[in-house]
Amino acid sequence: MTWSTDAVITKQQKTALNMAKFIQAQSLLLLEKLNELDLDTEADLCEKLHEDAEQLFRTLAVRLNDFQEDL
Repeated sequence: MTWSTDAVITKQQKTALNMAKFIQAQSLLLLEKLNELDLDTEADLCEKLHEDAEQLFRTLAVRLNDFQEDL
């Protein structure tokens, strides 16, 4: 089986987007656990991580959508 270049890029893009979404979800779970443990300093760091993960996911989704429209 052979793949066209466009198909490989599309699969890579979807993988990157899925990974960003996974990191976003996992950082939220970690934040909840850290809050349960009353680890305020770590929870603050994790909250920033989660916010960054959300921004990364949104930015990546927009950029990949724009890229798809250019094909």
